[in-house]
Amino acid sequence: MPKKKTPVPDTNVVKLKYMDTEPGRAAKGTKTLMQGWEYTANESLLDGQVSRRVAVIDLDPDNGTVMPGARFVSPKGRTQGRYKVKDELDFEAVDFMQVGVFSAIMRMMSIFEAEDVLGRKLSWAFDGEQLLVVPRAGKMPNAFYHRDSRSLQFFFLDDPNKRGKLVYTCLSPDIVAHETTHAILDGIAPDLYNATSPQSLARHEAIADLGAVMLAVRTDRLLRQVMIDTGGDLRKAEAFNEIARQFGEEAYGEGRPLRDLNNNASMLEPGDLDLNEPHDLSTVLTGALYALLIAEYEEIRQEDFQEKLAKEAMKRIEAGHSAPTKEDEDKIRFSVSGFALFKATEKFKRIAFRALDYLPPGEISFADYGRAMVAADAYSNPDDPEPRNFIKGELLRRGMVDDVSTLDPVDPGFALPTELDLEQLARSDWAAYQFAETWREKLLIPANIPFEVRPRLDVTRKTWRKNGQRAVTRALLFKVAWQAAQEFRWGDFFHEVAVTRGTTLAIDWETREVYTLLSPSPDLPAQSDRSTFRNNAMRTTFLEANIADGLLELGSSNVQIQNGTLRIRAMGQMLHMMGH
Repeated sequence: MPKKKTPVPDTNVVKLKYMDTEPGRAAKGTKTLMQGWEYTANESLLDGQVSRRVAVIDLDPDNGTVMPGARFVSPKGRTQGRYKVKDELDFEAVDFMQVGVFSAIMRMMSIFEAEDVLGRKLSWAFDGEQLLVVPRAGKMPNAFYHRDSRSLQFFFLDDPNKRGKLVYTCLSPDIVAHETTHAILDGIAPDLYNATSPQSLARHEAIADLGAVMLAVRTDRLLRQVMIDTGGDLRKAEAFNEIARQFGEEAYGEGRPLRDLNNNASMLEPGDLDLNEPHDLSTVLTGALYALLIAEYEEIRQEDFQEKLAKEAMKRIEAGHSAPTKEDEDKIRFSVSGFALFKATEKFKRIAFRALDYLPPGEISFADYGRAMVAADAYSNPDDPEPRNFIKGELLRRGMVDDVSTLDPVDPGFALPTELDLEQLARSDWAAYQFAETWREKLLIPANIPFEVRPRLDVTRKTWRKNGQRAVTRALLFKVAWQAAQEFRWGDFFHEVAVTRGTTLAIDWETREVYTLLSPSPDLPAQSDRSTFRNNAMRTTFLEANIADGLLELGSSNVQIQNGTLRIRAMGQMLHMMGH
């Protein structure tokens, strides 16, 4: 017989490795602190952790010089291409940090770009393709995304428990995933960068925290250990619902993570929550969405448990044995937990992240995001309303809406001409502006106000429906934005604040039907709950507090007054850089 040939690995598939837990939390006897995953590289990866879209710039903390990066080892035989790390247990080594942070960022990008999530390649909010990453940017308890410098910057601080040692934020998978998601979200919804309402800023924080959860559940060793420690009870899974526990403990010395997503936070009864602080406020939304993840997981786990238990019982009966005992049932329930969590998180990411493309331009409330989730999921999975009903209930229970019916997709009340050329509408700015002017009133654009048409999204996505059937949807998402103003008085300086508003129109590519319209405009009767008015009131309180505290310096490059209107740029970035 001819010898079997050893399959040659695809030279485009690269093994990237990132840190799989925070330092000091790994089990004794472990042989590596890194998680590997296969990345299909349709580009050249260069020494120093450089790709077409991400580049690591590692600065020596002592003198500021650029450190050489880890070497890329090309594939050879059965060994995949990879970045070389000398010791995968030495998390303080420069090559470990460089490779770990680069790989985690690439992993996060792949989660969002998956064909069942956004189904397209990400783009950044700044001009240019490459996001710069500084793993050791300086000494302070912080990490942030900075649009103006096109960078993610990770800092470090003294370890209060180990003299002479440092805690590096680039070594926290949660923090890296969180900040990467900020950069990703800025490319998807760039208007939020200049938002002035705490709900808009908090939604940025909430999505970034959910990004950290999505990375955590894909980390194999962490997943196995969590299942063992909790017996499959996700409410006890601190590794998933607690964001950056080690960094929170070291930075604040209070034995707590930065945030806990498994919560009952509410805008109706905030308790110790400061609803004027975006990070605090974000826990209301993340608490609702983490509850959805738990609900989906428990439903899938129960279904898988019942199916496997029935098979085990039948096998025992055929062999003449007794029915499964309680101990047997516990083992079966545990055995299905890991895969059930995988299926639940896959469904969850589709619901939470697909909605980002549906967001109307400009500043939005939690309710607007809820509407985007419901609209996107109803289009992809029309026969599975349970997750949408759960989301509606959580947003109502936590005070984000007053009436769940206002979250349902809105019938735009008009039909497009059958001869409309969607290909031209998608590709031609001229055709897009002509379309917006023709349908100005239906798009809720105020009369005599200049508007801007945003890049159209031609989105094809795969989805898995409740019966296991695969489906493919294709939609054109048409977005238009304009500048509005909200009354806001502060002494004699100004009397209003600039606010960006907008509308998203979702069109089915095959039928040419508009299946929903999304806008925070109070002129949309079907959405006339108090969420937009509440968001405006929170903006006023938020701005007054930040001006009084000196956090907004009037006349600076980011805070300008023009003709009596306050215009603020990069509010979220300013808060992050000041450690808020």
